[in-house]
Amino acid sequence: MRKTSDCSDRTSCSSRILVVLTLLVAGLFLVVPVTAHSPSDIAINYDPVTEKLSVTVTHMVGDPATHYVNKVQVKHNGRVISDPDYKSQPTKDTFTYTYDLKASPPDVFWVLTTCSRGGTLEKKYEIPYPVAATTLPLPVAEIPAETPAPTQQSPVGLLALLGAAAVIMLKKG
Repeated sequence: MRKTSDCSDRTSCSSRILVVLTLLVAGLFLVVPVTAHSPSDIAINYDPVTEKLSVTVTHMVGDPATHYVNKVQVKHNGRVISDPDYKSQPTKDTFTYTYDLKASPPDVFWVLTTCSRGGTLEKKYEIPYPVAATTLPLPVAEIPAETPAPTQQSPVGLLALLGAAAVIMLKKG
């Protein structure tokens, strides 16, 4: 017959419970930050020829139907011009909304984005004054496209590993 531990020693049981609770709390801190985060970037551009404002939002998610940017508020010179509530985001990472409107220097746009699970990001854009033409053309520098930093994610197996360690600790005692 196998002998089972009955926790006759209170100190031994207390230390086991403390180890298990510590592992569970540590696992909770590893998982919770992954579930909610602000959009990571907002790019704003105004085209005076087409009179369109483009707002490009970067918010990397696993499922844009359950974790998404639910609000993109746009202000033009302090006046709200758009403030819809969204029920999903168009893609898992980067998407663009456009707005038809007339604007000119020194107009200012403010864009505030909100994640459905918490977190906001705000950005300001001032329409630049036209640059005076020069007699000699200036060389155009190539700017590499920015790649958004990957979202930090908790490895799926880490939580299972912590649970297995807790079970082993309980059985050894």
